[in-house]
Amino acid sequence: MKKRDEEQIQLLHPEGKQGAKILRRRYEAIRKAILEEVDASGEISFMDLTERAPKRLSHFDGKTTWYITAVKLDLEARGELKRIGQGGKQYIRRT
Repeated sequence: MKKRDEEQIQLLHPEGKQGAKILRRRYEAIRKAILEEVDASGEISFMDLTERAPKRLSHFDGKTTWYITAVKLDLEARGELKRIGQGGKQYIRRT
């Protein structure tokens, strides 16, 4: 299947901004990696998330940091994750 024929998902943004459209298979892979890391840690810094989540992805064909950021924002907008600021760092946990 060609990439242009694959199903896409419209990402949401917690501030109501226009999110990107990405391939659903990429969304699902990144979402799973993010939620697994958050569940394993209970609460995780964004920096740690961007270092650890890619290790859960095998053969990902994209820029992982961009996708992690975009999908994390989408999960915040959908109410699955909550962003917490502590000491100048951004932490993420399940809602």
